[in-house]
Amino acid sequence: MRMNLLALATLAVFASAASARDAALHLAPAARGDQAVAALRAPAAPLATADLDRTPVAMAWKLDPAEKLDAAPAPFVRESREYWSDVSEAQLRAGVKLATTSPEALIRLSPHGGNDAALDPAGVLLRYAGQQRTAAEAARQVADATALRAAGMDVPAGTVVMKLKRETGASGIELAAPNARGRYLVHVYEPQSDFVLRLQAERDNLVAGESQRLVASLDGASRQRRLDLVEGVLSAPDGHTQALRFTRQADGRYVASVTPDAAHAGGPGLWEAHAFASGTQRGQDVLRDAKTAFAVAQPTARFDGSLQREDGAALALRIGVEVAAASRYQVSGVVYGSAANGSLQPLAMAQSAAWLEPGHASLRLQVDDASLRASGLVAPFELRDLRLGNQADLSLIERRALGARLDR
Repeated sequence: MRMNLLALATLAVFASAASARDAALHLAPAARGDQAVAALRAPAAPLATADLDRTPVAMAWKLDPAEKLDAAPAPFVRESREYWSDVSEAQLRAGVKLATTSPEALIRLSPHGGNDAALDPAGVLLRYAGQQRTAAEAARQVADATALRAAGMDVPAGTVVMKLKRETGASGIELAAPNARGRYLVHVYEPQSDFVLRLQAERDNLVAGESQRLVASLDGASRQRRLDLVEGVLSAPDGHTQALRFTRQADGRYVASVTPDAAHAGGPGLWEAHAFASGTQRGQDVLRDAKTAFAVAQPTARFDGSLQREDGAALALRIGVEVAAASRYQVSGVVYGSAANGSLQPLAMAQSAAWLEPGHASLRLQVDDASLRASGLVAPFELRDLRLGNQADLSLIERRALGARLDR
């Protein structure tokens, strides 16, 4: 009886210690710049889960310890030296003024809006410096749709592309097609222009209900160059659109803040922000269009903050997830270990995926014992670039630069 009591007491001590150890483990709180779900919401329409495999899977692979990794995404900046104009038959027959600021611009003229009227390059005219020339006379190169398609460029029938000669000039150019029928898109690209519109979405991914901030600015040789107007539109993958309202800042930039309509979030595809900028610089009209894209995820799951270290494995973690809609979810993270000099170095990328029902569940990340021994890295460990995704729509729901610190 005495031995049984002693054994029970010993087990109780170890159980208490294990419980205390597990209780001390938790995910690091979301930091500024992380993507975290504030409130779960089941989608209005069912997720496309019928074809998803429900078999759990996990993997990890070694990383080069000398490789420098970034756990926070760098914002993408779109640069544009181009613009598009939608012109009517009457406008093109009479002549359309081109806003060009540098020589050797590339001009593309394409039928659109159901228009199938092919343009003969010989019937395209350019007017400049008080004279009128055919495209062949004013351009260094002219190509029709047949030639462009042969070169691998997918263009509508009737498209004409021309690269202007340097002597054609940099401004005051007018494009005309007396035989035009229907509507056309005029695309002007100026590879040599120093007027560059930059458009940046501050985040590449966000959760439905959150706001996105977009910044537009015009770069050039002179710091005094500023835009006169920036307008824009935000398009969802399903075709829904929202106006972008840019406000001029004291430094000349234009900033828009928009909340994508949550009713149109979800499903594959990116949201596209399109900015239209105009201005007058040194007596020249400057037009620029720029597009950038980002993803909007539905808040169908989130990390619940819990973290458990599995016994019997050198480095195996159970990461708690709260689920609002059944689906196949995946978790990934980069595991860092401590080198002999005390520095943290990349050890492995770990991923896993499993079908999860609504409620609280967990997803498992593991670095196998052999890989851990071979790396020569030891505790303390860190779990960085921790991500939670939904495989039903390939969305990224949460992302944290620092997931957790492990002292052993």
